[in-house]
Amino acid sequence: GILNDVGADDSHQRLPVTILSAVELLLRHLSAPTDSSAPTSSKMPFTAGLPSGLLEKPSPLLKKIMIGFVLASLFGLAVAMTVAPPSQELLGAEYGTGNLNSASISWLLFSSALVLLMTPGLAFFYGGMIGHKNVIATISAVVICMAIVPIFWSLMSFSLAFGDSAGHPDMIGTPRSYGLMYNVDSSDAGGYPVTTLFIFQGMFAIITPAILVGSIADRVNFPSLMLFVPMWHMAVYCPVAFMVWNGGLINQYGVLDFAGGMVVHMSSGWGALAAAFFMGPRKAEVEGPANVAYTILGAALLWFGWFGFNGGSALAGNEFAAHAFLNTNVATSTAMLAWILLDQLFGKPFKVTGFAMGIVCGLVAITPACGLVNVGAASIIGIMGSICSYCVQVVMVMLGRKIADDSLDVFAAHGVSGTAGMIMTSLFQTSEAGSYIDGAFYGNPSELGKCMIVLLCLVGYYLLATYILMFITNIFISMRVTEEEEEEGLDFSKHYEGPYKGEEDA
Repeated sequence: GILNDVGADDSHQRLPVTILSAVELLLRHLSAPTDSSAPTSSKMPFTAGLPSGLLEKPSPLLKKIMIGFVLASLFGLAVAMTVAPPSQELLGAEYGTGNLNSASISWLLFSSALVLLMTPGLAFFYGGMIGHKNVIATISAVVICMAIVPIFWSLMSFSLAFGDSAGHPDMIGTPRSYGLMYNVDSSDAGGYPVTTLFIFQGMFAIITPAILVGSIADRVNFPSLMLFVPMWHMAVYCPVAFMVWNGGLINQYGVLDFAGGMVVHMSSGWGALAAAFFMGPRKAEVEGPANVAYTILGAALLWFGWFGFNGGSALAGNEFAAHAFLNTNVATSTAMLAWILLDQLFGKPFKVTGFAMGIVCGLVAITPACGLVNVGAASIIGIMGSICSYCVQVVMVMLGRKIADDSLDVFAAHGVSGTAGMIMTSLFQTSEAGSYIDGAFYGNPSELGKCMIVLLCLVGYYLLATYILMFITNIFISMRVTEEEEEEGLDFSKHYEGPYKGEEDA
């Protein structure tokens, strides 16, 4: 349609003029708004307020050029990984020789699928808890991590988390080990190929920033997550994963985390607190849960997926996986019941959202300990996880959320329960239940002291790093939506989806 506007004169003399005219019309077309389905209402999306980030100020044409550059770069990196010389055949000589355990591979692949299911489960959990004007926006903020993180995991961050050490002190891996998927092949990584470890651990990397965004889901500017999530993933998640799970500094110090209490839940929970503090309190009226059924569905999916999260962390289909599976279920059940009883103790009704919060608190608290403690200790950890989180949630509500307005109590559920779980792991871990280091209650009181030192250092790092990364992101893309967009609701003002579109057009 663009070239038809140039004219029908195709003589040799008019050809340069024709080309110039076509280029001019093409540039006009690129510079013009492209959403032909946009409503004619005075409340148009993306129009409220003025952009403040450097990447939001260029003209529409320049923005489209930048987007095209990013897309072309992504394609170029894919080409680079395609033509790069392989370290060995993807299914190399070791496959089928007995060095690899088929049962372990099958369990890890199944566990990977379970852990991936947790991210849409988390989206339902958050989407049901948020106000009715921000359901789609909240789900989008969680699900986008499934697009961003695997790309960076393939390019470099798997190597940062599970590659060879970049040097003393052992705090992060070198990109030379697995960068651009080099060496991600059938090599034996402990009874399973490196590809299986890559897949399984990649699912943990996806859900961690997805947990964090829940604290700011109803006021975060969605495009800013495209920059913040990969930076946080590489600067916070990867070094901690290396130090805890890949023989790094924390592991050498003797502090154990079986399935991700420090790596996943403390990082996302304390990061959520820093994010809420950076963003400031909500300006729009705080609404009740949009859909409680979504929330309990999400909690059920999380419980189901967590069996792969904790059981799969045994990295084999063996008795350790079964033990972690058992402890996960016991701790979650007791935590859920504890939350219900706490509600009754304080004169509250049987709220289903409370059931869901108890489930999540139990799952989070038992994560670092699930393969290191006995069943009785797992029950205690579940109960204490709910009690600690419940108390923090009450305190934050009493303070009016003026200091840190955590929209979905991410800090209480993940930061507090994860921290409590780590402390209780250092108390209850025992060689009789699978730990190679006994805890403070089993004749090794120094383990508690070591754990507290590590936790203090990590909490400071999580808070500071998250705040700095949000500050950097805000320079280029504003992290927070305008007050008008927040009042309108992000489903309409940023996504223009959901039932509100029909209401607005009406």
